[in-house]
Amino acid sequence: MTRPCRRQPAAALVGLACLTLGLSGCGGPASSEATGASQAPARHVRVGLTEWNVAVSSARVLPGRVRLTVTDAGATEHDLVVAGALGSWSTPDLAPGQRARLWVRARPGEVLRLWCSRPGHRAQGMHTTLAVRR
Repeated sequence: MTRPCRRQPAAALVGLACLTLGLSGCGGPASSEATGASQAPARHVRVGLTEWNVAVSSARVLPGRVRLTVTDAGATEHDLVVAGALGSWSTPDLAPGQRARLWVRARPGEVLRLWCSRPGHRAQGMHTTLAVRR
Protein backbone atom coordinates (compact mmCIF):
# COMPACT_ATOMS: atom_id res chain seq x y z
CA MET A 1 0.00 0.00 0.00
CA THR A 2 1.40 3.40 -0.93
CA ARG A 3 0.63 6.70 0.69
CA PRO A 4 0.06 9.90 -1.23
CA CYS A 5 2.83 12.45 -0.91
CA ARG A 6 2.03 15.07 1.74
CA ARG A 7 3.34 18.58 1.66
CA GLN A 8 5.46 19.45 4.67
CA PRO A 9 4.46 22.64 6.47
CA ALA A 10 6.85 25.49 5.68
CA ALA A 11 7.67 25.94 9.38
CA ALA A 12 8.77 22.31 9.66
CA LEU A 13 11.05 22.67 6.63
CA VAL A 14 12.59 25.85 8.00
CA GLY A 15 13.08 24.15 11.38
CA LEU A 16 14.72 21.16 9.72
CA ALA A 17 17.06 23.42 7.75
CA CYS A 18 18.04 25.35 10.89
CA LEU A 19 18.58 22.13 12.84
CA THR A 20 20.71 20.66 10.06
CA LEU A 21 22.87 23.78 9.95
CA GLY A 22 23.11 23.88 13.74
CA LEU A 23 24.21 20.25 13.97
CA SER A 24 26.67 20.39 11.05
CA GLY A 25 30.28 19.82 11.97
CA CYS A 26 33.17 21.93 10.68
CA GLY A 27 35.89 19.66 9.36
CA GLY A 28 37.15 16.56 11.14
CA PRO A 29 37.18 12.97 9.91
CA ALA A 30 34.97 11.92 7.04
CA SER A 31 32.72 9.87 9.34
CA SER A 32 31.84 12.90 11.47
CA GLU A 33 31.27 15.02 8.35
CA ALA A 34 28.75 12.49 7.08
CA THR A 35 26.74 12.54 10.32
CA GLY A 36 27.26 16.20 11.20
CA ALA A 37 28.57 15.09 14.61
CA SER A 38 31.70 16.45 16.25
CA GLN A 39 34.46 14.05 17.33
CA ALA A 40 35.32 16.04 20.49
CA PRO A 41 33.65 14.60 23.61
CA ALA A 42 30.93 16.90 24.92
CA ARG A 43 29.06 17.56 28.15
CA HIS A 44 26.09 19.03 26.21
CA VAL A 45 24.64 17.42 23.06
CA ARG A 46 21.94 18.80 20.77
CA VAL A 47 19.64 16.07 19.44
CA GLY A 48 17.38 16.59 16.44
CA LEU A 49 14.46 14.29 15.71
CA THR A 50 13.12 14.14 12.14
CA GLU A 51 11.50 11.59 9.90
CA TRP A 52 13.37 9.11 10.19
CA ASN A 53 16.58 10.18 11.82
CA VAL A 54 18.15 11.02 15.18
CA ALA A 55 20.92 13.59 14.58
CA VAL A 56 23.42 14.49 17.32
CA SER A 57 25.83 17.43 17.57
CA SER A 58 28.57 15.22 19.04
CA ALA A 59 29.11 11.47 18.57
CA ARG A 60 31.10 11.27 21.84
CA VAL A 61 30.35 12.49 25.35
CA LEU A 62 32.26 12.88 28.59
CA PRO A 63 31.53 10.54 31.52
CA GLY A 64 29.23 11.82 34.27
CA ARG A 65 26.19 14.05 33.82
CA VAL A 66 25.39 14.89 30.20
CA ARG A 67 22.70 17.36 29.10
CA LEU A 68 20.73 16.55 25.96
CA THR A 69 18.69 19.32 24.35
CA VAL A 70 16.17 17.47 22.20
CA THR A 71 14.24 19.20 19.40
CA ASP A 72 11.47 17.69 17.30
CA ALA A 73 12.32 19.16 13.90
CA GLY A 74 10.03 16.74 12.12
CA ALA A 75 6.46 16.93 10.94
CA THR A 76 5.05 14.39 13.43
CA GLU A 77 5.32 13.71 17.17
CA HIS A 78 8.54 12.12 18.37
CA ASP A 79 10.17 11.32 21.71
CA LEU A 80 13.65 10.27 22.76
CA VAL A 81 14.65 7.35 24.93
CA VAL A 82 18.23 7.00 26.16
CA ALA A 83 19.54 3.78 27.72
CA GLY A 84 22.89 3.12 29.35
CA ALA A 85 24.56 1.22 32.17
CA LEU A 86 23.25 3.65 34.81
CA GLY A 87 19.61 3.63 33.70
CA SER A 88 17.21 4.88 31.08
CA TRP A 89 15.69 8.30 30.53
CA SER A 90 13.04 9.65 28.17
CA THR A 91 11.39 12.84 27.04
CA PRO A 92 7.63 13.24 26.81
CA ASP A 93 6.10 13.10 23.33
CA LEU A 94 7.17 16.25 21.52
CA ALA A 95 5.02 18.00 18.93
CA PRO A 96 6.78 19.39 15.86
CA GLY A 97 8.92 22.35 16.94
CA GLN A 98 8.89 21.46 20.65
CA ARG A 99 12.08 21.11 22.67
CA ALA A 100 12.93 19.23 25.88
CA ARG A 101 16.00 18.99 28.09
CA LEU A 102 17.15 15.62 29.38
CA TRP A 103 19.95 14.91 31.85
CA VAL A 104 21.57 11.46 31.64
CA ARG A 105 24.47 9.82 33.47
CA ALA A 106 27.19 7.94 31.63
CA ARG A 107 30.01 5.62 32.69
CA PRO A 108 33.45 5.80 31.08
CA GLY A 109 33.73 3.57 28.00
CA GLU A 110 30.06 2.69 27.65
CA VAL A 111 27.79 3.31 24.67
CA LEU A 112 24.50 5.13 25.21
CA ARG A 113 21.65 4.04 22.93
CA LEU A 114 19.14 6.68 21.73
CA TRP A 115 15.88 6.05 19.87
CA CYS A 116 12.34 7.26 19.26
CA SER A 117 9.82 4.95 20.92
CA ARG A 118 6.79 6.01 18.86
CA PRO A 119 5.36 2.93 17.08
CA GLY A 120 7.46 2.01 14.05
CA HIS A 121 9.84 4.97 14.28
CA ARG A 122 12.88 3.02 15.53
CA ALA A 123 12.44 0.43 12.77
CA GLN A 124 12.43 3.26 10.21
CA GLY A 125 15.86 4.46 11.34
CA MET A 126 15.22 6.73 14.33
CA HIS A 127 18.10 5.49 16.48
CA THR A 128 21.75 6.27 17.13
CA THR A 129 24.46 5.88 19.77
CA LEU A 130 26.76 8.09 21.81
CA ALA A 131 30.18 6.76 22.82
CA VAL A 132 31.36 7.77 26.30
CA ARG A 133 35.02 8.68 26.65
CA ARG A 134 37.08 6.36 28.86
